[in-house]
Amino acid sequence: MNTESGRESGWRYALVAILVFFLLGMDVLSLFVSTLLDGRSPSDLGISNKHWYATVGGLLCSITLWTISAALIVRWARRRGVFESLISMRTDRRVLLVSCLGVVILAAISWLESRGVSLSLVSEYRGFEHRYPGYGVLLTTFQYIYYLLESVMVVLILATWQRAGEIWTGMAKIPWGGIGLTLTWGLAHFASHPEGALTVVLTALVLGFIFVGIKRNAIVSLVVVWIVFIF
Repeated sequence: MNTESGRESGWRYALVAILVFFLLGMDVLSLFVSTLLDGRSPSDLGISNKHWYATVGGLLCSITLWTISAALIVRWARRRGVFESLISMRTDRRVLLVSCLGVVILAAISWLESRGVSLSLVSEYRGFEHRYPGYGVLLTTFQYIYYLLESVMVVLILATWQRAGEIWTGMAKIPWGGIGLTLTWGLAHFASHPEGALTVVLTALVLGFIFVGIKRNAIVSLVVVWIVFIF
């Protein structure tokens, strides 16, 4: 993005990254939606939903919010002519090699946390099916669409922090995106999910290295981040 002097501003990219992070945090609105659909008092936030459709409604709220947010950010980047400086579509052997290596490292982090092989996809399906018999597949599908949109937002945070750091320092090989992601999305987990926050912080840093290693490839980045939620 250009300032009045015709030069890109790292601070503006940083502000966009922080905006995307706050939009990601607006997920809290889904708690109100699911609570109302469940027929509970707004004071009962955090209590598990009794009805399957309340959980779907909450997930749809977040999915809709993040879809609109991501579309507006991408539209803004295209209109400013900076989209290509944030992400790319270039794919070569190095991109594929780094992405595969990155997935292995992320899987190892997940394994160390759980001390064994345990796919989140399977455990979440079992949890949904236990609580809402007959709706396990439906709820798991919506849950992973939710994760897909969260992954889009995470990639946008990576891309904007990476560009900000590059402009400030002139060093493109440093994982500025991962550092920014750690200081926002990563540290936020100490408040929302403290039991696994350290793993999220480490994951954020690794994602930063992967993002640089795969040359900002948008699709590969999205797939790698989404895979994190499957582990």
